[in-house]
Amino acid sequence: RMLRMRGKNVLFPIGFDAFGLPAENAAIKNGVDPKEWTYKNIERMKEQLASMGPSFDWSKEVVACDPGYYQWTQWLFAKLFEHGLAVHKEAPVKWCPKDQTVLANEQVIDGKCDRCGTEVVEKRLTQWFLKITDYAERLLEGLEKLPWREEIKDAQRAWIGKSEGAYLEFPISNASKPNFIILHGWTGRADKNFIPWLKAELENRGYGVQAPQMPDTDHPTENDQVAYVLENCRMDENTVLIGHSLGAIVAMKALIKHGKPIRELVLVAAAKDPKHSNENKNFHATFSWEFDFETLKKLAPDRLILSDLKEKDRIVYLEEMAANLDAKLVTGTSKREHYTGKEEPDILESLNVSISGRNEKIKVFTTRPDTVFGATYVVLAPEHPLIQKIEDRISNIDEVKRYVKETAQKTERERSENKDKTGVKLEGVSAVNPATKEEIPVYIADYVLASYGTGAVMAVPAHDERDFEFAQKMDLPVREVVDRADKPAPYTGEGLLLNSGDFTGKGSGDAKWDIVAYAGGTRATMYRLRDWLVSRQRYWGCPIPIVYDPEGKPHVIPSEHLPWLLPTDVDFTPTGKAPLASSNELRERVTKIFGEGWTPEYDTLDTFVDSSWYFLRYLDSQDAHDFSDAALMKKWMPVNRYSGGAEHTTLHLLYSRFFTKALYDLALVPVDEPYAERFNRGIILGPDGQKMSKSKGNVINPDEFVQKYGADAVRIYLAFIGPYNEAGSYPWSLDGVASMHKFLERVVRLAERSQDVSEVPETMRQALAKASAKVAEDGDRFKFNTAVAALMILMNELESAATVPNSVCREIAVMLAPFAPHLAEHLWEQLGGEGSVHQQAWPKAEIAVETEKEVVVQVNGKRRGSVGLAVDAEESAAVALALEVPAVANALGGNAPKRVIYVPGKILNLVV
Repeated sequence: RMLRMRGKNVLFPIGFDAFGLPAENAAIKNGVDPKEWTYKNIERMKEQLASMGPSFDWSKEVVACDPGYYQWTQWLFAKLFEHGLAVHKEAPVKWCPKDQTVLANEQVIDGKCDRCGTEVVEKRLTQWFLKITDYAERLLEGLEKLPWREEIKDAQRAWIGKSEGAYLEFPISNASKPNFIILHGWTGRADKNFIPWLKAELENRGYGVQAPQMPDTDHPTENDQVAYVLENCRMDENTVLIGHSLGAIVAMKALIKHGKPIRELVLVAAAKDPKHSNENKNFHATFSWEFDFETLKKLAPDRLILSDLKEKDRIVYLEEMAANLDAKLVTGTSKREHYTGKEEPDILESLNVSISGRNEKIKVFTTRPDTVFGATYVVLAPEHPLIQKIEDRISNIDEVKRYVKETAQKTERERSENKDKTGVKLEGVSAVNPATKEEIPVYIADYVLASYGTGAVMAVPAHDERDFEFAQKMDLPVREVVDRADKPAPYTGEGLLLNSGDFTGKGSGDAKWDIVAYAGGTRATMYRLRDWLVSRQRYWGCPIPIVYDPEGKPHVIPSEHLPWLLPTDVDFTPTGKAPLASSNELRERVTKIFGEGWTPEYDTLDTFVDSSWYFLRYLDSQDAHDFSDAALMKKWMPVNRYSGGAEHTTLHLLYSRFFTKALYDLALVPVDEPYAERFNRGIILGPDGQKMSKSKGNVINPDEFVQKYGADAVRIYLAFIGPYNEAGSYPWSLDGVASMHKFLERVVRLAERSQDVSEVPETMRQALAKASAKVAEDGDRFKFNTAVAALMILMNELESAATVPNSVCREIAVMLAPFAPHLAEHLWEQLGGEGSVHQQAWPKAEIAVETEKEVVVQVNGKRRGSVGLAVDAEESAAVALALEVPAVANALGGNAPKRVIYVPGKILNLVV
């Protein structure tokens, strides 16, 4: 209203975010259909809003659960899907046991559902996500140019959580080293050429090596050679079995017969079967090339095949074998056939065969790679997938599994805040520090979360508080690598490096990236932000516009079938399964349109999807051909002013920014930020100072106050209760509305005694001008409380006047109109105003420049009088005039001031 009076075009629409759990739960509780319940409440809210006299443009009304609206929610979702921004994937999700639905990370507050307060649990489900993570950097960069309050921007920065650091890899090694069995091929010898050399090389490194001379190598048979290996070679879970040429075939046959797991199977240029060979070898008749590949995969968790590129006719055969075995295939050119040359490099290293067995590595993300020399252990989140992968090597696996199960019962908040550090060492497993090359222990501990980073941390207890606490608890070594200069441990700052090899003595910040390169790491940026989970297993929501073909592949529903209507034959009582799955009509609809074997998506969309674009629909809410009007978007976007709750800073506010940027990239909107100004508004508490809640019995129904005191008294009290544009909380005062009613009665009495005189005293004119400027200025800043206070000050000044002109009261009516529109309209008519008060121009604020101001004079901080001074009076002149005031002279007692504090135009304090 105020902006219109000042000549602005204003779009002030209204809508109802009407899908969602609150409406559905209320409908279930009251035994009615959610649609019926929702529309009944919308009508009731419209009555309440109308009674308050807001200036909404009802022609722009939007209702999120109306098919004419959610058709376009579905259309926009389809566009995101087509461009890879809506994805269907399995992931660990937060589940509310009470509401029987999944929640986005942002909807979990302190480990509890933000709707009902129930402790959430974690499940793995296949769900729909919007890839907000693709926009993490742009969401951050966009904040820089927005003139928002820093606390709002800081909240979004913290939630996006950008961290600059590095990925480092800590290779896994077992406490016990592997033993090798090397089997030579057809016509080969174990005591000649490369095998003795390779055996000696491995033994010099501390490995056990068995290299048997196979029987009858010129005319070998499968039964004889396999039996010889099983009788003469020790094979266990630590064995790396290497077969060259025909020895590769023997290795696979022997492993099947052995029937127990080994560490790794390596096949080097395996002998070709008759189908792939142009030669008729004598062993083709005495060996079988039938293999139980599934059993081999179970018995050898790691499998590697080496192919010599010199033997071009062998590569196709080895590629087939690698596919059957699901093995890693490494190709290279040897100097002698089958990699048998003595001069060849150590095949187990140069060709990526792991001397220590499997190639697993623990990947960590760290913002302090400069401290890697001080990493004395590694910690995995209990959910880390590596634990299952290497569980056959963990000697205390039962203890580990118990700890994993216990951790699953805790929320992330409990784990993050738990001061009593707990964990379990993975016995029999160690990792290699990539900087020091020393073996360090591996633990699982619940203070490490799978949802952040890689779910693993390198522990540097000397320079990290949590690592230090854990190390103290587990009696683990603490190695200082950054000089703490007598500061207490753990020291988390930067400084000169200690115990860091060639980097010792350098600044930790300066050496950081050189250390990353030395340790074989990669520089990286990490974000805390996760993809937005939008699937909900509830009824009252926008149906996800997806169907699945007979192979289970998702397809968007073509636009000609939108809106994809919410079925009505549904049991929407929460059971943990999506209620839409109970609809026969939905399944029949899909079959009719798409064919037999096609199935619908049963989940509905998170209601934050509905509200991520509603401001665009307001511009042309009845458009049946497009989601909004392009010309109007260009004219009106971005939204000039947007006020909302602080609790939505990392929900609706973040989501709608992402949505706008995504639609901008798809050339659907002309701006990439939705809001120019953003205010976090306060909340009104119950009279008891607590948040209003039916369970607490402190909910205030405005209807009874409107009925008793009038809508204007309620409106002006809501404006006066506190600054609207600041996040705070203000208890409802039962006397507050009555007080505002009395203030309005004063305005009425002033208007009733006003007179139709043309002359307006200058002091009165200046009082009006000051009030007009103050109310407009505070209104622009949404400080409605001080704007109302300015009107009260004006009333105090005018009430003391003997005569008040009608024209002055008409200006008061105009300034009062935004706050008390009904009374202002009535007064305007009574005072002879033409037309409507709401169509009048805002009073001009021509304030005379003050040449003199009253300045308070204090002696030792106590008021002793005042003097009239020019606004630019010098201190000496001010003191001279003040000394002439009798009360000031008496207070000084003939003493000269020792110090003078002078603020021109405000105060003069003489200190003795």
